[in-house]
Amino acid sequence: MARSLVERLGHDCGAATALAVRLGSGMTTLARGATIGGVSPAAVARAASDFVDRGWLYEDAAGWRRTPEPFPAGLAAFLAGAEAMRSASAARMDAVASAVVTLPAAPSAIAGALPLQGPIHASLERTEEMLGALARAAVASFTVMSPFVNHDGALFAMRLFEDCRAPRKTLITRLAGPTRVVVNELLPKLRTMRVRVLNYLLPAEDGYETFHAKVVIADADQAYVGSANMTRYARHSMELGVVLTGRQARAVAAVVRAVEGISRPVLPR
Repeated sequence: MARSLVERLGHDCGAATALAVRLGSGMTTLARGATIGGVSPAAVARAASDFVDRGWLYEDAAGWRRTPEPFPAGLAAFLAGAEAMRSASAARMDAVASAVVTLPAAPSAIAGALPLQGPIHASLERTEEMLGALARAAVASFTVMSPFVNHDGALFAMRLFEDCRAPRKTLITRLAGPTRVVVNELLPKLRTMRVRVLNYLLPAEDGYETFHAKVVIADADQAYVGSANMTRYARHSMELGVVLTGRQARAVAAVVRAVEGISRPVLPR
């Protein structure tokens, strides 16, 4: 159990520690959206979801409640130690990131060339799989930010929204050219799914202000940043990006919040 706790909780070990302390001291209920000891509600919710899977909590409409199962003695101390080791390790690293890649359809020249770079290429994650993981991990908010969207890419984005349980879902794009046509066709379904759609295409003195960044962000603490638009299969193109966690992801989240503040709502919540 110890290994699975650390592996599954990852950078949420601190939130799980705070939750374990409260449960160990007799807390029996936790309201949805609650924060504990300054830990973000999203991190607390992810820790609570892990505890649900282990039978220590169950979830209802209001939040989480203790089960009759005995709570493990010493869990809080173990998690605190795991968090201390994780934090020390992260502090020694220049960045906390995972490289992700989309390869062109096989056969491709790049797929043949990558193994020649040695074993390090095996650490590359697949973009589609990582974006799916971000969607499933989000508990408070999930945002897809892509300037260009084609039909196949839009369907993929909508599957991400369908797989996401976060109550706040947002698509940021720029409504121009083919992207406008694709997004307008899907607006009724996006409205049914309660996805907020924002248009970052603003008039400026010498033309317009818009964006070229591609970002997918979950709960302001996990973020994909890279070259991949929501234009799947549009061309034989290799895409490369990184998935950030912690402080780096929160910096990206600040930029996304600023974009949300200036964009024009197409489908407000």
